[in-house]
Amino acid sequence: MGVLLVFSGACAGQIDNTHSSPTGSGAGAGTGHTGGSGGSAVSGTGGTTGTGTGAATGTGNGTGTGNGTGTGNGTGTMTGTGGTSSVSPDCGQPRAAVARLRVLTDSQYNNTILDIFQVSGNPGTGLGPNLDDVSLEQRANVAASVATQALANLSKWAPCTAPATGSASACEQQFIDKIAPKVYRHPLTDAQRTDLKTLFDAGIKEKDFSTGVEWFLTALLQSPQFTYEIIRPAASEKPGEVRPIDGYEYASRLAYFIWDGPPDDLLTGAAANNDLADSTKRDTQIARLLQDSRFSRGVTQFYTHWLNMNAFGELARNATGFDQNVVNGLSTSLLMSATQLYSSPNPNIQDLFSGDKYYLNDVLRSFYGVQGSGTAFTAVSMSGQSRHGILTHPGMMALMARPAQSFPIGRGVFLLSNVLCKVVPPPPVDLEIPPFPAPQSGVSTRQAVASLTSPTVCQGCHAMINGAGFAFEAFDEVGRFRTTDQGIPVDTSGSVTIGKDVDGAFATADELLAKLGGSKDVRACFAENYLDFALSHPVTDSADRCSIQSLGSSFGASGDLKQLIVSVAGSDSFRLRLAEGVGQ
Repeated sequence: MGVLLVFSGACAGQIDNTHSSPTGSGAGAGTGHTGGSGGSAVSGTGGTTGTGTGAATGTGNGTGTGNGTGTGNGTGTMTGTGGTSSVSPDCGQPRAAVARLRVLTDSQYNNTILDIFQVSGNPGTGLGPNLDDVSLEQRANVAASVATQALANLSKWAPCTAPATGSASACEQQFIDKIAPKVYRHPLTDAQRTDLKTLFDAGIKEKDFSTGVEWFLTALLQSPQFTYEIIRPAASEKPGEVRPIDGYEYASRLAYFIWDGPPDDLLTGAAANNDLADSTKRDTQIARLLQDSRFSRGVTQFYTHWLNMNAFGELARNATGFDQNVVNGLSTSLLMSATQLYSSPNPNIQDLFSGDKYYLNDVLRSFYGVQGSGTAFTAVSMSGQSRHGILTHPGMMALMARPAQSFPIGRGVFLLSNVLCKVVPPPPVDLEIPPFPAPQSGVSTRQAVASLTSPTVCQGCHAMINGAGFAFEAFDEVGRFRTTDQGIPVDTSGSVTIGKDVDGAFATADELLAKLGGSKDVRACFAENYLDFALSHPVTDSADRCSIQSLGSSFGASGDLKQLIVSVAGSDSFRLRLAEGVGQ
């Protein structure tokens, strides 16, 4: 049974759709930082009721500093203006932006269900961040399905077993007091506890204790407290003051950042004791999270977004033998080649941009002509191919190409935007862009691109895009190494002039890739992308500039990938918020 619920209450902050990755197609990869887009439902923090339909809805642009509140069965808007001020902020004082209300991602939903109820199978996949009427009904059906599966799995997660005869009220109260706070990621209010008991009792009266459990769980999994990461206003807070987010809210934010899942009892206990406000105790907890196997989930999600891994779902190339098995293998290989770094005690970003070993299975070894045997993904050398780290992984090169040819423009834009944080403006809206020329014998892709973008109106952007993209011309549309293109010797020379420490001419791609591996600007950009990911939106507010500068400086000096996560979690932008003064 799908129970649709009405929620009431008030919550503050901007609306944000969580972890929306750059979009892309088979023709090339997306651009820009990882982060969300605006517009989602306004939700409350009040208690649940047993029946009813609807939920608060609203619209929002996802940026800026607008205030907003919402109540059940209502509408609301969140507006504001974003953008980074050109005035340097005073970083001697704590700085933070308004906190954003965000919906759990599909993977966070699935991991929460798995961690709390031991229900697997990715039931939340496809729910998406929008909360219109259709989506709300879908969420109700998924919640009911999960409740049924959890009920069948009761012995693995339930705090008690109801007695066969006599009163089950004591066990019912344990369900409410122990399970609901895990799902809400926050202690229950008296009103919430009363509402949940009323619903639980209604299920028991309808049939039996199991029905009460099922109704109780179905309600929890539709509640705003579960669906959203909510940052609640504090009582009597003053507008404009910078204050820490609540300890439980910080624990939730921290767990979903590092584990892509909910906080465990130890982290919740640290929040209850106010330990997370102490930097030493906080770092102890973060170190524990990094040592847990669930850490791999958070790392995987970061690279999924940063490298635009979702584009593998639409990847199609004309090359013979490039089938779905190769595509699936490339997706797995690319993630492994990035995330396996974190199995070492001190992974460094320089390792991400260097080395010629990649994780390949038998399908990939056969397609790319690499020796070896066995179906497992193992680290093998692709030496002699001008490959250096993640950027020249065959999967990356295939993602940023076209069906029948390489695509220097897409590769250049990705390098500038995602690796160097250089804003690449779109073409003028009134500019008629000719189609990309089809492959032609005797005309290399480099020559075709140079000709296509030679007009003066194009050179304002393509002078920097092409120079970066040509560095990868030693790889064809499926990421295979080549020395000729359409009978013309491959030329990977070029130049970068964007005001970064990698600026200058390079005779070969190897020279540019070596610069990238040691670049402090690359490290600063990577750190900014990690902060984007941690907050689930691009950090465009001027208040975030101090955190960006601090992270860029510390990570630029060390390059320590695990320490970067610790630094992000301790940054002002992650721990603090700008109060809007709507507490009651």
